[in-house]
Amino acid sequence: MYEFASNAHYEFSSTTVSSGDTFGTFTISGDLKNTGYKNGIPAYSVSSENVDFYYLYNQSKLNSSETEWHLIDDKTKKVDAVSLDQNILSGAIIVQSSKDGVTWITDTIRTNVFTADTNLSDSLYTTKGIQLENGCYYRVIVAYELKIKTGEKKAGPFTSDITDEKKVAEVYEFYAVSSEVEGNTTSAAATPRKELGQKVNTGKDNGYSGNNAIDKNDPHYGWNLGTFVVNGYTRETSSNGTPVFLKNVGDKVTLWFTLTQDINNLNGNSAFTISEDTNGYDQFFEISQTNFKRGTLIIRYTDYEGNIHDPVIYTDFLAANATTGADTRVQLFEEGDYEISLDYEIKNNPRQVGPVSVVPTYTNYKISFNFSIRNGNCMVYPFDTVTGAELSDCAITSNGFKLDMAKSRYLTIDVTRIVLNMGTDGQLIEDVRFNRPAKDNDTYTDEGIYAFTVKNLYTGEATTKTIYVGADKYLMALSKNLLTVETLNEKIEQDATISDDGTISNYVPVESPSAETHQPVTLQSSSSTLLIVVAVVAIVGCVALTMMKKAKKKKEETDI
Repeated sequence: MYEFASNAHYEFSSTTVSSGDTFGTFTISGDLKNTGYKNGIPAYSVSSENVDFYYLYNQSKLNSSETEWHLIDDKTKKVDAVSLDQNILSGAIIVQSSKDGVTWITDTIRTNVFTADTNLSDSLYTTKGIQLENGCYYRVIVAYELKIKTGEKKAGPFTSDITDEKKVAEVYEFYAVSSEVEGNTTSAAATPRKELGQKVNTGKDNGYSGNNAIDKNDPHYGWNLGTFVVNGYTRETSSNGTPVFLKNVGDKVTLWFTLTQDINNLNGNSAFTISEDTNGYDQFFEISQTNFKRGTLIIRYTDYEGNIHDPVIYTDFLAANATTGADTRVQLFEEGDYEISLDYEIKNNPRQVGPVSVVPTYTNYKISFNFSIRNGNCMVYPFDTVTGAELSDCAITSNGFKLDMAKSRYLTIDVTRIVLNMGTDGQLIEDVRFNRPAKDNDTYTDEGIYAFTVKNLYTGEATTKTIYVGADKYLMALSKNLLTVETLNEKIEQDATISDDGTISNYVPVESPSAETHQPVTLQSSSSTLLIVVAVVAIVGCVALTMMKKAKKKKEETDI
């Protein structure tokens, strides 16, 4: 809190703190955790998407008597270094943000706020995602003028009041960063990464809709303002020429912007600067004319149902959010289609006499691109409709189940329902009742065998699962024993008994395929080999014996 003389302009940045009661109470609202201090300023980790600012006060203060400090109109238009378009009057509230806590950007100004007709119950300001993604300092300035009657004085027959006046500034500062990125050391250099976007000369004051060649006479010739990069994905593919980034669990697909120029000295030329585009608008995104300030970033999202959301607009992007040579984390992305455009205006001021520009020229440019995010998995999860438990492949439930795509909205799912009927020959007959596409949160409660196949069109992978619904003993047997209907029919032919709980008894178990295929062959092969060896040994023995007899006889003949 700071107090000033009545002729001051609330110069709190160059004075010392005062003591006293504030006019109201400043609060912030969101999912926040105090993490101590950052550069001497209270710091918060934010788990919610944003934080809302409020300044509340007791309306009774508007009716204070003359002998108490009470509000009076301040008919000036300056608070410290901030110039206002309107007089302060009953009070002003200014919200500022800063990347470093030193250079402040004014985000919003409200004047004449402490009146009976002003509603301050709504949020004064809502933080922007891009601010929390990179960490941001915030400052809220509440400025007003007070007056008090301290006595009276007489001059002849006239009586006049003795009064005192002062100006007051309440200044609130804090730092906030998203808990998603707090302590995250990843940067635009992390791989895999993809650089996107090329600069385009769009002309001037045409809603950034032109497409002109950038020749050697263009102020933007031969250099780029910065680089957009997407990383944090597992694999890249494409669809109709648009990059598609596939993400897995734990991946954080992120768009970065690295500003490579000093916006006040572009390409090392002081005549080239990023200008404040006071009458900017964007024809493609149908953004009405407004003050784009020094560069406006536009992000538009289309969801899996084809709904095109209103674009998110970051005015003053280059001045308020980007720092020369530093990576700016623009946004973390989930599944969907995205359209990005950075609109900016370059002022070419080659002739300047003192502070006066002599016929400067202005040109509009944009860097725009599209991309899509898809989950790389190929899974859908069935959950029991009553217990909520996840069901494994070949599980059975009497309640039915619901499909959960786990936010993988671009998978295709086909579901087949089969019911079992008993034929006249005592065999089970499969009857397909439907085979149709499915979608997220579809629920199935009718008795039957459900086989659903999930396909990921971007990876080509497919997964099939089977869920049994009902309490029929044959369904129980299929699930419990992991059998096909064909195999269950074979067991029924073998006079197997099927219990109500699905247990199969009174039949000769069929050996596993591996045993049927390999074990007999191995044993037969071993026996055959043994017989062959024995036979060979016997033959060799017989031959040897014969040769020995012949040799003995020959020897006897020789001796005679």
